[in-house]
Amino acid sequence: MSYSQCFSYFGMAACSALIATGAAAQESSEESARQETVVVWGTAVSANSLYLGEEEIALKQADHLSDLLRSVPGVDIGGTHSVNSRINIRGLDDRNLNVYIDGALQTNYLYHHIGNLLINADILQSADVQLGANTVTHGGIGGAVRFDTKDAADLLVGQNRFGGRLMASYNDNAQIGVSGTAYGQFTDRIDALVYYNQIDRDNFEDGSGRETIGSDGTTENWLGKIGLDLTDNQRIELSYDRLEDSGDYTQRPDMGVLTNEAITGDILIPTEYTRETVNLSYDLDLGDLFALNATYYMNDMTLWRDERNPAIPRSALAIREAQADNEGVNLLAISRLETGPVRHTVKYGLELFDQQLGYVSDIEAGVPAIQQEARDLGIFLEDELNFSDRVYIRPGIRFNDYEVSYLATGDSGSWDDVTFGLAGEVVVIEGLSLVASYTELFKGPELAEPFGGSTQAIKVVNPDLDPQTGDNTELGVRFARSFGEARIFAGANWFETTLDDFIAESSANGEAFDANLGTAKIDGIEASLGWGYGELDLLATYATSDFDGSELNLASVTTESIREIGDQFGFAADYYFPAYKLTANWNAQIISDKTTVSGELKPGYSVHNVSVRADDLAGVAGLALTAGVDNLFDEAYTSHASRTGSTFHPVFGPLELYDVEPGRNIKITVSKTF
Repeated sequence: MSYSQCFSYFGMAACSALIATGAAAQESSEESARQETVVVWGTAVSANSLYLGEEEIALKQADHLSDLLRSVPGVDIGGTHSVNSRINIRGLDDRNLNVYIDGALQTNYLYHHIGNLLINADILQSADVQLGANTVTHGGIGGAVRFDTKDAADLLVGQNRFGGRLMASYNDNAQIGVSGTAYGQFTDRIDALVYYNQIDRDNFEDGSGRETIGSDGTTENWLGKIGLDLTDNQRIELSYDRLEDSGDYTQRPDMGVLTNEAITGDILIPTEYTRETVNLSYDLDLGDLFALNATYYMNDMTLWRDERNPAIPRSALAIREAQADNEGVNLLAISRLETGPVRHTVKYGLELFDQQLGYVSDIEAGVPAIQQEARDLGIFLEDELNFSDRVYIRPGIRFNDYEVSYLATGDSGSWDDVTFGLAGEVVVIEGLSLVASYTELFKGPELAEPFGGSTQAIKVVNPDLDPQTGDNTELGVRFARSFGEARIFAGANWFETTLDDFIAESSANGEAFDANLGTAKIDGIEASLGWGYGELDLLATYATSDFDGSELNLASVTTESIREIGDQFGFAADYYFPAYKLTANWNAQIISDKTTVSGELKPGYSVHNVSVRADDLAGVAGLALTAGVDNLFDEAYTSHASRTGSTFHPVFGPLELYDVEPGRNIKITVSKTF
């Protein structure tokens, strides 16, 4: 494959993988034999400006989304608490993104003091990050993230028909974890995987030595998959994925220890936060003529809290519960054809997502749940036209239809629009490509936040509300070449996102409703530069973005889903010692000060991590030891994607909100693959 072929618009991430892991092609026969018995348990992370192979991610001992994604320029992860993970892309959080786990859309908004995602990083096979809306095949305003979990086919190597893995990890600040996996090819057509993971957490210390409160809890994840190859070109797969996070947590897990101590002292609330996902997928491959991936899923989330303690300020004195019952269908078909000298790759399909939110204010009293529902339908068609492997043009069209209804008020509303996209690439010389894209945006109003209480869950439809629209424009350059034993790859994007008729929740006369606030703009740059020689790989990344909200009317609302990030600098170095089967890694993230549109100054910080992994430890095949230190210099810092700054609480006065990250953390993981 030539580099010009490799850097087609759809192949950039895969090509970057090929180049970034180019040293693998130089493995000795001894190393190749080792790969027949050893499975690297990691997550391959790709983005439209960067690829991180699973070898590097395995070194990071990922037990949190931040371990996976903070190396990607333009991406940050907010929230230190296990129930408060928030993906942030270019300053927009997951409420403006399409996040999928094995094809199941994770759109949720249960409670503003917790995150909307429950994801176990350990079981992920891949994470594909699309920064910005560059295609009509998804409806995310700020982009999309697709997580795929492992299955038996990913883990079986060589002629092995069965396998397994046991893992134990220890973090001195302050966490232990265990997991067990069994997988196999039971017949020529049936394969299955069973996985269990448990993480027990204590209250960690931040870089200043202060111990947090309310982080002591347990996360359990069960995953089961069974696949059946109906024929050589047809497959169905059924999976069940349950993640349960439980413990005695603070009333506001997204806020720092000073805030929680000021408001509730040492009072903790029994909490359970659960995601349960069932996926049924069907794949058909008829060659170039037609390939289909169809997924039906049910994805339910439940937040349960026992708030009967009368010492809790403004307590509900009841057991409360919020529920999100999500159901969806995704269809993606691909056809490849030729018209004269032009080759076409046509993608077409639909996304249908139905969400019902319920809120029970007192479970023991049997208070009926307040219900609300949203239905989101997207139908798309996109064609990549390939002119002689040097010019690519990708036009697309998407029909969007969105409806909401509120049982408590009897209100309903609907919005629809047709959006267009156009992308292209020109291969200037072998290894050097210029890319560009323009995509129109569409988003309807969110359902009411259910767990905030009955006033938040009761909402009326604003008859004058327009859908949030806008566009995303990007220009970029990609370069990848090998020079003897050396290899280099580079990429850069400039983008501008315009959000017209920006939607946020407002209230008046005791009623909650959505309102259009005006126009906002986000613009910035993302870049990466990688260089490798032999067993050495170096990487540098940079990202910057600015949110312009000067035209927004913020008199009565807050834009909580926008958290601006300072300039991001990333550095990494990897070296493999073949004689010892040892891999060493250093990576650093440096964030500059950021003054937000509201005038808040977010302090910058710099964090360094080091790690080593030894395979076939003590000559035992499949035995691996990974050791590392996160936050090597014990920096006291708060991610810009987390709660920062201060607020004047209506009852307790000015409070510091900083959700400070863990301090120095020594991590050891031992695993045995069978």
